[in-house]
Amino acid sequence: MRDRLRRLAALHIGLFAVVAAWVGYWQVVRGPDLAHHSENPRLLLAEDRVQRGRILDRRLEVLAHSVRRGGRTVRVYPKKEVFAHPVGYRSLLLGKAGLEASADAELLGMAEADSWRALRARAGRPRRGLDVVTTLDARLQREVWLALGPRAGAVVVVALTGGVVASASRPGFDPNHLEETWAELRWSPALPLVDRALSGLYPPGRPFGIVVLSAALSRGLVTLHSPVDCGGSGTQRIHLVRDVLTGDCDRALIQMGVALGGRVLREMAEALGLGQLPATDVPAAAGGFPELDERDRDALARVASGEGGVLVSPLQMAAVAATVARGGERVSPYFVTALRGELGVVDRTPARPAMRILAPEVAHAVVEAMRVSGKGGVPAVSGVVRAAKESVGWFVGLAPAQRPRLAVAVLVEGATEEVANRVGQKVVEAALRVVR
Repeated sequence: MRDRLRRLAALHIGLFAVVAAWVGYWQVVRGPDLAHHSENPRLLLAEDRVQRGRILDRRLEVLAHSVRRGGRTVRVYPKKEVFAHPVGYRSLLLGKAGLEASADAELLGMAEADSWRALRARAGRPRRGLDVVTTLDARLQREVWLALGPRAGAVVVVALTGGVVASASRPGFDPNHLEETWAELRWSPALPLVDRALSGLYPPGRPFGIVVLSAALSRGLVTLHSPVDCGGSGTQRIHLVRDVLTGDCDRALIQMGVALGGRVLREMAEALGLGQLPATDVPAAAGGFPELDERDRDALARVASGEGGVLVSPLQMAAVAATVARGGERVSPYFVTALRGELGVVDRTPARPAMRILAPEVAHAVVEAMRVSGKGGVPAVSGVVRAAKESVGWFVGLAPAQRPRLAVAVLVEGATEEVANRVGQKVVEAALRVVR
Protein backbone atom coordinates (compact mmCIF):
# COMPACT_ATOMS: atom_id res chain seq x y z
CA MET A 1 0.00 0.00 0.00
CA ARG A 2 2.78 2.41 0.94
CA ASP A 3 4.63 1.63 -2.30
CA ARG A 4 1.53 2.48 -4.29
CA LEU A 5 1.11 5.76 -2.41
CA ARG A 6 4.75 6.61 -3.02
CA ARG A 7 4.42 5.88 -6.73
CA LEU A 8 1.21 7.93 -6.92
CA ALA A 9 2.85 10.81 -5.11
CA ALA A 10 5.89 10.61 -7.40
CA LEU A 11 3.58 10.63 -10.43
CA HIS A 12 1.74 13.72 -9.15
CA ILE A 13 5.00 15.50 -8.42
CA GLY A 14 6.32 14.62 -11.89
CA LEU A 15 3.14 15.85 -13.58
CA PHE A 16 3.25 19.05 -11.54
CA ALA A 17 6.89 19.60 -12.58
CA VAL A 18 5.98 19.11 -16.25
CA VAL A 19 3.08 21.60 -16.01
CA ALA A 20 5.26 24.10 -14.13
CA ALA A 21 8.01 23.82 -16.75
CA TRP A 22 5.47 24.22 -19.57
CA VAL A 23 3.89 27.29 -17.98
CA GLY A 24 7.29 28.72 -17.18
CA TYR A 25 8.42 28.27 -20.77
CA TRP A 26 5.45 30.18 -22.21
CA GLN A 27 5.53 32.89 -19.54
CA VAL A 28 9.26 33.45 -19.10
CA VAL A 29 10.95 32.27 -22.31
CA ARG A 30 8.27 32.96 -24.93
CA GLY A 31 6.25 35.49 -22.95
CA PRO A 32 7.98 38.68 -24.19
CA ASP A 33 7.77 37.58 -27.83
CA LEU A 34 4.08 36.69 -27.54
CA ALA A 35 3.27 39.90 -25.69
CA HIS A 36 4.69 41.98 -28.55
CA HIS A 37 3.55 39.74 -31.43
CA SER A 38 1.64 41.75 -34.02
CA GLU A 39 -1.22 39.18 -34.04
CA ASN A 40 -1.68 39.22 -30.25
CA PRO A 41 -5.32 40.32 -29.68
CA ARG A 42 -4.17 42.10 -26.53
CA LEU A 43 -2.29 44.56 -28.72
CA LEU A 44 -5.32 45.15 -30.93
CA LEU A 45 -7.46 45.90 -27.85
CA ALA A 46 -4.72 48.15 -26.48
CA GLU A 47 -4.86 50.30 -29.61
CA ASP A 48 -8.22 51.70 -28.52
CA ARG A 49 -6.57 53.01 -25.35
CA VAL A 50 -3.31 54.17 -26.93
CA GLN A 51 -2.64 56.85 -29.48
CA ARG A 52 -0.42 54.92 -31.88
CA GLY A 53 2.86 56.66 -32.65
CA ARG A 54 3.74 58.08 -36.04
CA ILE A 55 6.23 56.72 -38.56
CA LEU A 56 8.53 59.49 -39.81
CA ASP A 57 11.20 59.81 -42.47
CA ARG A 58 14.70 60.96 -41.59
CA ARG A 59 13.63 64.64 -41.91
CA LEU A 60 10.59 63.96 -39.65
CA GLU A 61 8.13 64.03 -42.55
CA VAL A 62 5.06 61.96 -41.64
CA LEU A 63 4.74 58.59 -43.38
CA ALA A 64 1.96 57.17 -41.16
CA HIS A 65 -0.25 58.55 -38.39
CA SER A 66 -3.58 57.78 -36.68
CA VAL A 67 -6.97 59.56 -36.64
CA ARG A 68 -10.32 58.73 -35.06
CA ARG A 69 -13.15 58.05 -37.50
CA GLY A 70 -16.55 56.68 -36.61
CA GLY A 71 -15.47 55.68 -33.13
CA ARG A 72 -12.43 53.69 -34.26
CA THR A 73 -8.77 54.41 -34.81
CA VAL A 74 -7.79 54.56 -38.47
CA ARG A 75 -4.25 54.63 -39.79
CA VAL A 76 -3.53 57.23 -42.49
CA TYR A 77 -0.69 56.95 -45.04
CA PRO A 78 -0.05 60.34 -46.72
CA LYS A 79 2.45 58.93 -49.26
CA LYS A 80 0.01 56.24 -50.44
CA GLU A 81 1.61 53.54 -52.64
CA VAL A 82 5.07 55.14 -52.71
CA PHE A 83 5.85 53.93 -49.18
CA ALA A 84 3.40 51.03 -49.01
CA HIS A 85 6.00 48.26 -48.76
CA PRO A 86 8.59 49.57 -46.28
CA VAL A 87 6.05 51.32 -44.02
CA GLY A 88 3.48 48.56 -44.43
CA TYR A 89 -0.04 48.75 -43.06
CA ARG A 90 -2.10 48.29 -39.91
CA SER A 91 -5.61 46.85 -40.17
CA LEU A 92 -7.90 45.29 -37.57
CA LEU A 93 -9.11 42.87 -40.25
CA LEU A 94 -5.86 42.11 -42.08
CA GLY A 95 -3.20 42.59 -39.41
CA LYS A 96 0.07 44.43 -39.89
CA ALA A 97 3.05 44.42 -42.23
CA GLY A 98 6.32 46.29 -42.76
CA LEU A 99 7.43 48.75 -40.10
CA GLU A 100 3.88 48.80 -38.73
CA ALA A 101 4.47 45.17 -37.71
CA SER A 102 8.15 45.11 -36.80
CA ALA A 103 7.94 48.33 -34.71
CA ASP A 104 4.50 47.54 -33.27
CA ALA A 105 5.56 47.49 -29.61
CA GLU A 106 7.32 50.85 -29.95
CA LEU A 107 4.41 52.44 -31.83
CA LEU A 108 2.09 51.34 -28.99
CA GLY A 109 4.50 52.60 -26.35
CA MET A 110 4.87 49.13 -24.85
CA ALA A 111 8.67 49.28 -25.21
CA GLU A 112 8.97 52.63 -23.46
CA ALA A 113 10.70 52.77 -20.10
CA ASP A 114 8.50 55.31 -18.29
CA SER A 115 10.11 57.93 -16.12
CA TRP A 116 8.31 59.85 -13.39
CA ARG A 117 8.68 63.00 -15.52
CA ALA A 118 7.03 61.31 -18.52
CA LEU A 119 4.20 59.95 -16.37
CA ARG A 120 3.47 63.41 -14.95
CA ALA A 121 3.59 64.96 -18.43
CA ARG A 122 0.71 62.84 -19.68
CA ALA A 123 -1.29 62.57 -16.43
CA GLY A 124 -5.00 62.43 -17.20
CA ARG A 125 -4.39 61.88 -20.92
CA PRO A 126 -4.48 58.68 -23.00
CA ARG A 127 -1.20 56.86 -23.34
CA ARG A 128 0.66 57.78 -26.51
CA GLY A 129 2.98 55.46 -28.38
CA LEU A 130 6.43 56.41 -29.55
CA ASP A 131 7.15 57.96 -32.92
CA VAL A 132 9.49 55.82 -35.02
CA VAL A 133 12.08 57.85 -36.93
CA THR A 134 13.33 55.97 -39.97
CA THR A 135 16.38 56.29 -42.20
CA LEU A 136 14.11 56.66 -45.24
CA ASP A 137 14.02 59.89 -47.24
CA ALA A 138 10.59 60.83 -48.60
CA ARG A 139 11.99 62.99 -51.39
CA LEU A 140 14.39 60.34 -52.65
CA GLN A 141 11.73 57.62 -52.32
CA ARG A 142 9.48 59.63 -54.63
CA GLU A 143 12.32 60.08 -57.14
CA VAL A 144 13.20 56.37 -57.29
CA TRP A 145 9.51 55.47 -57.56
CA LEU A 146 9.23 57.70 -60.61
CA ALA A 147 12.51 56.37 -62.04
CA LEU A 148 11.09 52.84 -62.09
CA GLY A 149 8.04 54.09 -63.94
CA PRO A 150 5.29 51.53 -64.67
CA ARG A 151 7.72 48.60 -64.69
CA ALA A 152 7.68 45.85 -62.08
CA GLY A 153 10.88 45.99 -60.06
CA ALA A 154 12.62 47.45 -57.06
CA VAL A 155 15.19 50.04 -56.00
CA VAL A 156 17.20 50.07 -52.77
CA VAL A 157 19.59 52.86 -51.74
CA VAL A 158 21.75 52.19 -48.67
CA ALA A 159 24.16 54.57 -46.94
CA LEU A 160 27.53 53.09 -46.00
CA THR A 161 26.43 53.31 -42.35
CA GLY A 162 23.72 50.76 -43.18
CA GLY A 163 20.76 53.14 -43.11
CA VAL A 164 18.27 52.37 -45.90
CA VAL A 165 17.57 55.74 -47.52
CA ALA A 166 15.11 54.43 -50.12
CA SER A 167 13.33 51.13 -50.62
CA ALA A 168 10.76 51.08 -53.40
CA SER A 169 8.87 48.20 -54.98
CA ARG A 170 6.50 48.30 -57.94
CA PRO A 171 3.69 47.59 -58.50
CA GLY A 172 2.44 48.86 -55.17
CA PHE A 173 -0.88 49.45 -53.45
CA ASP A 174 -2.60 52.20 -51.49
CA PRO A 175 -2.68 51.13 -47.81
CA ASN A 176 -5.39 53.74 -47.15
CA HIS A 177 -7.84 51.52 -49.07
CA LEU A 178 -6.38 48.13 -48.27
CA GLU A 179 -9.51 46.47 -46.89
CA GLU A 180 -11.69 47.49 -49.86
CA THR A 181 -9.14 46.28 -52.43
CA TRP A 182 -7.70 43.27 -50.59
CA ALA A 183 -9.27 40.57 -52.75
CA GLU A 184 -8.11 42.26 -55.96
CA LEU A 185 -4.59 42.78 -54.59
CA ARG A 186 -4.28 39.27 -53.21
CA TRP A 187 -5.18 37.55 -56.47
CA SER A 188 -3.52 39.95 -58.89
CA PRO A 189 -0.95 38.23 -61.16
CA ALA A 190 1.23 41.35 -60.83
CA LEU A 191 1.77 40.49 -57.11
CA PRO A 192 1.49 44.07 -55.78
CA LEU A 193 1.60 42.87 -52.15
CA VAL A 194 5.09 41.37 -52.61
CA ASP A 195 7.91 43.66 -51.51
CA ARG A 196 10.34 43.01 -54.34
CA ALA A 197 13.03 45.13 -52.65
CA LEU A 198 13.26 43.00 -49.49
CA SER A 199 11.50 39.74 -50.27
CA GLY A 200 11.80 39.37 -54.04
CA LEU A 201 14.43 36.75 -54.89
CA TYR A 202 16.18 36.66 -58.27
CA PRO A 203 19.36 35.25 -59.82
CA PRO A 204 21.89 38.12 -59.70
CA GLY A 205 23.68 37.42 -62.98
CA ARG A 206 26.79 39.51 -63.63
CA PRO A 207 26.57 41.56 -60.38
CA PHE A 208 27.43 38.32 -58.56
CA GLY A 209 30.85 38.93 -60.10
CA ILE A 210 31.49 41.27 -57.14
CA VAL A 211 31.48 38.15 -54.94
CA VAL A 212 33.61 36.10 -57.35
CA LEU A 213 36.20 38.86 -57.78
CA SER A 214 36.33 39.50 -54.01
CA ALA A 215 37.08 35.81 -53.41
CA ALA A 216 39.70 35.62 -56.19
CA LEU A 217 41.57 38.70 -54.94
CA SER A 218 41.33 37.58 -51.29
CA ARG A 219 42.78 34.15 -52.13
CA GLY A 220 45.63 35.64 -54.14
CA LEU A 221 44.42 33.86 -57.25
CA VAL A 222 44.78 37.07 -59.29
CA THR A 223 45.54 40.77 -59.05
CA LEU A 224 43.77 43.54 -60.94
CA HIS A 225 46.60 43.53 -63.49
CA SER A 226 46.69 39.77 -64.13
CA PRO A 227 45.96 38.91 -67.78
CA VAL A 228 42.81 36.89 -68.50
CA ASP A 229 41.39 35.34 -71.64
CA CYS A 230 38.00 36.91 -72.32
CA GLY A 231 37.35 34.97 -75.51
CA GLY A 232 36.86 36.51 -78.94
CA SER A 233 39.61 36.62 -81.49
CA GLY A 234 43.01 38.19 -81.98
CA THR A 235 44.48 40.67 -79.54
CA GLN A 236 41.02 41.48 -78.16
CA ARG A 237 40.98 38.15 -76.34
CA ILE A 238 43.43 39.16 -73.63
CA HIS A 239 42.27 41.63 -70.99
CA LEU A 240 43.17 42.40 -67.40
CA VAL A 241 41.31 41.20 -64.32
CA ARG A 242 40.13 44.77 -63.75
CA ASP A 243 37.91 44.27 -66.86
CA VAL A 244 36.09 41.11 -65.70
CA LEU A 245 32.97 42.91 -64.43
CA THR A 246 32.28 44.30 -67.90
CA GLY A 247 30.11 42.50 -70.41
CA ASP A 248 33.16 41.62 -72.52
CA CYS A 249 34.74 39.36 -69.91
CA ASP A 250 31.97 37.08 -68.66
CA ARG A 251 33.98 34.04 -69.79
CA ALA A 252 37.01 35.01 -67.70
CA LEU A 253 34.85 35.72 -64.66
CA ILE A 254 33.23 32.29 -64.92
CA GLN A 255 36.62 30.58 -65.28
CA MET A 256 37.79 32.43 -62.19
CA GLY A 257 34.80 31.13 -60.22
CA VAL A 258 35.38 27.55 -61.37
CA ALA A 259 39.02 27.78 -60.32
CA LEU A 260 37.99 29.00 -56.85
CA GLY A 261 35.54 26.13 -56.31
CA GLY A 262 32.14 25.89 -54.66
CA ARG A 263 33.32 25.97 -51.05
CA VAL A 264 35.22 29.23 -51.48
CA LEU A 265 32.37 30.84 -53.40
CA ARG A 266 29.91 29.85 -50.70
CA GLU A 267 32.15 31.17 -47.92
CA MET A 268 32.53 34.54 -49.62
CA ALA A 269 28.83 34.78 -50.49
CA GLU A 270 27.81 34.04 -46.91
CA ALA A 271 30.41 36.43 -45.50
CA LEU A 272 28.84 39.17 -47.65
CA GLY A 273 25.37 38.28 -46.37
CA LEU A 274 23.98 36.21 -49.25
CA GLY A 275 21.97 33.06 -48.54
CA GLN A 276 21.23 34.33 -45.02
CA LEU A 277 18.45 36.27 -43.34
CA PRO A 278 19.45 39.96 -43.39
CA ALA A 279 20.03 41.33 -39.90
CA THR A 280 17.59 44.17 -40.50
CA ASP A 281 14.68 45.54 -38.45
CA VAL A 282 12.09 44.79 -41.15
CA PRO A 283 11.42 41.20 -42.27
CA ALA A 284 13.40 40.29 -45.40
CA ALA A 285 14.10 37.12 -47.38
CA ALA A 286 17.30 35.09 -46.98
CA GLY A 287 17.75 34.07 -50.62
CA GLY A 288 19.61 30.90 -51.44
CA PHE A 289 22.92 29.36 -52.43
CA PRO A 290 23.01 25.82 -53.87
CA GLU A 291 24.96 22.83 -52.60
CA LEU A 292 27.82 22.25 -55.02
CA ASP A 293 29.87 19.25 -56.05
CA GLU A 294 33.43 20.46 -56.58
CA ARG A 295 33.77 18.04 -59.52
CA ASP A 296 30.75 19.45 -61.34
CA ARG A 297 32.40 22.20 -63.35
CA ASP A 298 29.22 23.00 -65.25
CA ALA A 299 27.34 23.68 -62.00
CA LEU A 300 30.25 25.79 -60.73
CA ALA A 301 30.22 27.78 -63.98
CA ARG A 302 26.49 28.49 -63.64
CA VAL A 303 26.93 29.69 -60.06
CA ALA A 304 29.93 31.84 -60.98
CA SER A 305 27.76 33.49 -63.64
CA GLY A 306 25.17 34.38 -60.99
CA GLU A 307 22.68 31.65 -61.88
CA GLY A 308 22.46 27.94 -61.06
CA GLY A 309 20.31 28.36 -57.95
CA VAL A 310 21.84 31.57 -56.55
CA LEU A 311 18.97 33.81 -55.40
CA VAL A 312 19.31 37.29 -53.90
CA SER A 313 17.18 40.31 -53.09
CA PRO A 314 17.92 43.91 -54.16
CA LEU A 315 18.47 44.74 -50.47
CA GLN A 316 21.19 42.11 -50.25
CA MET A 317 22.96 43.31 -53.40
CA ALA A 318 22.90 46.91 -52.17
CA ALA A 319 24.50 45.70 -48.92
CA VAL A 320 27.19 43.80 -50.86
CA ALA A 321 28.08 46.94 -52.82
CA ALA A 322 28.07 49.03 -49.64
CA THR A 323 30.45 46.56 -47.97
CA VAL A 324 33.12 46.87 -50.67
CA ALA A 325 32.65 50.66 -50.74
CA ARG A 326 33.19 50.77 -46.97
CA GLY A 327 36.60 49.20 -47.37
CA GLY A 328 35.52 45.63 -46.65
CA GLU A 329 33.55 46.20 -43.43
CA ARG A 330 30.23 44.38 -43.65
CA VAL A 331 27.21 46.67 -43.88
CA SER A 332 24.00 45.48 -42.17
CA PRO A 333 21.00 47.46 -43.46
CA TYR A 334 18.53 48.99 -41.00
CA PHE A 335 15.43 51.21 -41.18
CA VAL A 336 14.91 52.65 -37.68
CA THR A 337 17.27 55.32 -36.40
CA ALA A 338 15.47 56.72 -33.30
CA LEU A 339 12.35 56.65 -31.13
CA ARG A 340 10.69 59.88 -30.04
CA GLY A 341 8.39 60.35 -27.07
CA GLU A 342 6.50 63.34 -25.72
CA LEU A 343 9.69 64.71 -24.20
CA GLY A 344 11.88 64.24 -27.28
CA VAL A 345 14.21 61.45 -28.33
CA VAL A 346 13.96 58.58 -25.86
CA ASP A 347 16.10 56.05 -27.69
CA ARG A 348 18.49 55.88 -30.62
CA THR A 349 19.46 52.83 -32.59
CA PRO A 350 22.89 51.83 -31.23
CA ALA A 351 25.78 51.85 -33.65
CA ARG A 352 26.32 48.39 -35.04
CA PRO A 353 29.87 47.08 -34.64
CA ALA A 354 31.59 46.73 -38.00
CA MET A 355 32.85 43.28 -38.93
CA ARG A 356 35.66 43.12 -41.44
CA ILE A 357 34.98 40.77 -44.35
CA LEU A 358 37.60 41.88 -46.88
CA ALA A 359 41.05 43.38 -46.60
CA PRO A 360 40.91 47.09 -47.47
CA GLU A 361 43.13 46.61 -50.52
CA VAL A 362 40.80 43.89 -51.84
CA ALA A 363 37.71 46.06 -51.35
CA HIS A 364 39.39 49.02 -53.08
CA ALA A 365 40.38 46.77 -55.99
CA VAL A 366 36.78 45.59 -56.42
CA VAL A 367 35.54 49.19 -56.44
CA GLU A 368 38.16 49.98 -59.10
CA ALA A 369 36.85 47.10 -61.23
CA MET A 370 33.33 48.50 -60.78
CA ARG A 371 34.61 51.87 -62.05
CA VAL A 372 35.93 50.20 -65.20
CA SER A 373 32.61 48.42 -65.67
CA GLY A 374 30.34 51.40 -64.96
CA LYS A 375 29.11 53.99 -67.41
CA GLY A 376 29.10 57.74 -66.96
CA GLY A 377 31.84 57.60 -64.33
CA VAL A 378 29.65 55.66 -61.86
CA PRO A 379 31.22 52.50 -60.34
CA ALA A 380 28.65 49.88 -61.29
CA VAL A 381 27.95 46.38 -62.52
CA SER A 382 24.92 45.73 -64.70
CA GLY A 383 23.55 42.73 -66.51
CA VAL A 384 20.52 40.76 -67.59
CA VAL A 385 19.64 37.23 -66.55
CA ARG A 386 16.81 34.84 -67.23
CA ALA A 387 14.55 34.36 -64.19
CA ALA A 388 11.61 31.96 -64.36
CA LYS A 389 9.72 32.91 -67.54
CA GLU A 390 11.23 36.33 -68.17
CA SER A 391 14.47 38.25 -68.00
CA VAL A 392 15.43 40.66 -65.24
CA GLY A 393 17.80 43.58 -65.60
CA TRP A 394 20.22 44.47 -62.79
CA PHE A 395 22.19 47.57 -61.86
CA VAL A 396 24.39 47.61 -58.75
CA GLY A 397 26.39 50.78 -58.27
CA LEU A 398 28.03 53.31 -55.96
CA ALA A 399 27.84 57.08 -55.65
CA PRO A 400 29.58 59.45 -55.87
CA ALA A 401 32.29 58.05 -58.11
CA GLN A 402 35.43 59.01 -56.19
CA ARG A 403 34.42 58.70 -52.54
CA PRO A 404 31.25 56.59 -52.47
CA ARG A 405 28.81 57.10 -49.62
CA LEU A 406 25.75 55.40 -51.12
CA ALA A 407 25.13 51.98 -52.65
CA VAL A 408 22.33 51.43 -55.15
CA ALA A 409 20.65 48.23 -56.35
CA VAL A 410 18.08 48.31 -59.14
CA LEU A 411 16.10 45.36 -60.45
CA VAL A 412 13.66 45.62 -63.36
CA GLU A 413 11.54 42.65 -64.36
CA GLY A 414 11.17 41.86 -68.05
CA ALA A 415 13.85 44.39 -68.96
CA THR A 416 17.19 44.54 -70.73
CA GLU A 417 20.53 45.53 -69.23
CA GLU A 418 20.20 48.92 -70.93
CA VAL A 419 16.85 49.61 -69.24
CA ALA A 420 18.24 48.71 -65.81
CA ASN A 421 21.26 50.93 -66.50
CA ARG A 422 19.07 53.91 -67.37
CA VAL A 423 17.01 53.49 -64.22
CA GLY A 424 20.19 53.08 -62.17
CA GLN A 425 21.71 56.28 -63.56
CA LYS A 426 18.52 58.22 -62.73
CA VAL A 427 18.53 56.83 -59.20
CA VAL A 428 22.20 57.74 -58.69
CA GLU A 429 21.59 61.29 -59.93
CA ALA A 430 18.57 61.68 -57.66
CA ALA A 431 20.41 60.25 -54.66
CA LEU A 432 23.34 62.66 -55.08
CA ARG A 433 20.92 65.56 -55.47
CA VAL A 434 18.77 64.73 -52.45
CA VAL A 435 21.01 63.00 -49.91
CA ARG A 436 23.69 65.28 -48.52
